[in-house]
Amino acid sequence: MEIKLLGTGSAEGMPGLFCRCHICQLARVERGKNLRSRSSALINGALKIDLPPDTLHHVMTHNLDLTRVEYLLFTHGHDDHFALRELQYMSWMFVEEVSETPLNLLGPADVIERVARSLNVSDLPLEFQPLCLWEPIRLDGWVITPIQAQHDPGIHCFNYLISDGHKTLLYATDTGWYEPPTWDFLMQTKLDGIVVECSKGPIEGGYMAHLCIPEVIRMREWLLENGVLSPDSPVVTTHHSHLGGMMHEELEQALNPHGVQVGFDGMVFCI
Repeated sequence: MEIKLLGTGSAEGMPGLFCRCHICQLARVERGKNLRSRSSALINGALKIDLPPDTLHHVMTHNLDLTRVEYLLFTHGHDDHFALRELQYMSWMFVEEVSETPLNLLGPADVIERVARSLNVSDLPLEFQPLCLWEPIRLDGWVITPIQAQHDPGIHCFNYLISDGHKTLLYATDTGWYEPPTWDFLMQTKLDGIVVECSKGPIEGGYMAHLCIPEVIRMREWLLENGVLSPDSPVVTTHHSHLGGMMHEELEQALNPHGVQVGFDGMVFCI
C-alpha cells in the first residue's frame, strides 16, 4: 500500500493564514517541510481522504489527476476537511467531457447528506455511500471500517481502518485521545501502519479534541504492547499546527527517538 500525504497542516495551515507568531514567520523564511497545507492523503492513487480547501494546490503541487480517484473518503464535516463546493467543478459547465465513471463519496451520514442537500447532484458524476460506525464496507478490494474519533460531539467524526486486501492502515485525524470503545475495537485488529495527527505539539491538556506529542508516543506504545502494531511498522504524523510551537526539525527531534516519523506535504511511504 502506498500512502501519499498531500497536506499535513491543521485548519489554518502553516504558516497560519492570518498569523504572525514566531513559528509562522520562521516558516515563511525557512519554507521546505515547514510549509503545511490542509490535511489530505491519497492511497494507492485511487482512494483520497478528505477534500480540503487546498485541493487545487495539491493538484498543482503533486501533479494529481483527480479523474483517476475512485473513492473520496471524508473523516468529518469541518471546513478544513470538507470543502464540498469544490465538487461542483465536476459538472458539464466546467469540464469538456463529464466523466462516465462516477466518483464514490463515502463518509459519515451527516457529511453525505450535506453534499446531497447543498449541490445540484443531478449534474455531477457522484455516487453516495454513508458509512456506519464500526461496520466495515467492502468495495473492489478495499475494506474500510469507520472507528470513533474523539473530536466534535456535535457531528459524526470518524477515523478509519483502511485495507487494500494486503495491508491495513489506521488513519487517525482529527481526534484526541480515544475513548474505551475505540481502544477495545483496535484490540481486535492488526495494523501495518498509522497516519496520526499531532496538532498540539508538546502541549498536554487544554483542548482535548487533538493529540499532542506525548499522546502520539503513548498511542504507539499502547498498540505495540497490545500486539496491534509491530515495532517496524511506520507511524507517521500529520495535521500539525503552528500553535504547537515547533518547526519540522524540532518535531523530528521529539518524535523520531520514539519510532515516530514526522509527516510533511508530499511525503510518500509504503506499508
